Amino acid sequence: MSARPTGSQGGTGTAEIRCAFLCKAENAKSIANLVSAIHTSPSSKKDIMATCSLGKNGIKLTVEESRSYQANAFLQEQLFNEYNWNQQKDEQFTFKLNLTILLDCLNIFGSSQHYTALQMLYAGYGHTLVLMLEERDAGVVTECAIKTLDADDLLDINFRGVEILNKVIMDAVGLKDAFSELDWTAPSLTFLLGPVAPYFRLATGTSSGGSFEVDYPKDSEVFEAFECTKTQEYSYKLAMLQPCYKALSFATRTQIRMNSQGVLYFQHMIKVDDHMGFVDFYILPEAGPDEPSDA
Repeated sequence: MSARPTGSQGGTGTAEIRCAFLCKAENAKSIANLVSAIHTSPSSKKDIMATCSLGKNGIKLTVEESRSYQANAFLQEQLFNEYNWNQQKDEQFTFKLNLTILLDCLNIFGSSQHYTALQMLYAGYGHTLVLMLEERDAGVVTECAIKTLDADDLLDINFRGVEILNKVIMDAVGLKDAFSELDWTAPSLTFLLGPVAPYFRLATGTSSGGSFEVDYPKDSEVFEAFECTKTQEYSYKLAMLQPCYKALSFATRTQIRMNSQGVLYFQHMIKVDDHMGFVDFYILPEAGPDEPSDA
């Protein structure tokens, strides 16, 4: 549970808070874009809860669902003009908050043409996460205090604990084009990666028994890197991939990895002013593999 930090009432009293953490950014909308990339639920929930981890090197926001989907947004300290961590280096705070409310706060001035400066601060466990937003030139300041809750245990995916067989880096537009060709009314998507043809394939079935398939050869211009050692083919619930697809609207390029257990990993690289931010997605397969021979 949480309580409003001492001194935050009355709008201008935040200076009195003894902060465990404080950061500032000149452009709140750039931070909002990164948060927006994981603000989608596979089950289309209206209010999305996220686990927030604050530490010396930045902020991590995590959304999970059905123990088979995890999305993470990383707000590294480099994305902020000022980042003050007033705790031990290895210490961190972890709590749960309403991501929908956080995003509404970051976008509180809507489509204003003025830059919105952001100041975020946290006094420690039992307190709210406080956001101070100032609309530049207009001289308007708004304070938001977001309730925090005890965090639940996160899914232990251990993606790198098993062998990673296939990895590609591709243009985000090319991946988005491939996804857009699929039948999104289908329940599942089959994802194939491998060192032999068809190399890269996305496929969805249809009610009539047919399928939509999108193939890319390994020498396609959409790939910046193609490192595949064994053909793997797994099925995933299409609803679990939808947030990843929507996040491509913000991305410039994407890294895709598949480990030997069929866990699928996407990392989207998103430009945040003069820096690069990252969001990633872990998606567990529906069932065991159907792996063609590489011979």
